[in-house]
Amino acid sequence: MGSWHYYPPSTPKPVKDGVKARSRRGAIGEKWWSQRFIQVLEDSGSASRLQRGKRYARKGQVIGIEIRGGEVQAKVQGSAAKPYQVTIRLEPLSDATWEKVFDLMAGQAIFAAQLLSGVV
Repeated sequence: MGSWHYYPPSTPKPVKDGVKARSRRGAIGEKWWSQRFIQVLEDSGSASRLQRGKRYARKGQVIGIEIRGGEVQAKVQGSAAKPYQVTIRLEPLSDATWEKVFDLMAGQAIFAAQLLSGVV
């Protein structure tokens, strides 16, 4: 007869002064566009990883974040001894696409006003 071993659930290693998400539960992101960005990531097939990422973000397990060009990199302390690197790459918008964005925003003054006031 085989034996069954119990493995306790893994818990992330504590992080001193980690970056913490503001929300304690529910949606992450205060602005509509950040919530939409998270939704797109969840729809891409990485929902379980995103759930763990949200949990880690709320606990302050993110050691650092760097944003440059079309890339976001974060160093995260999980349950392993060493932190791991998370990278999200996005294709930057072309100049032609930015022109379309500017033209559309110019046609709707509310967008420019929201952008300038920090709502967007």
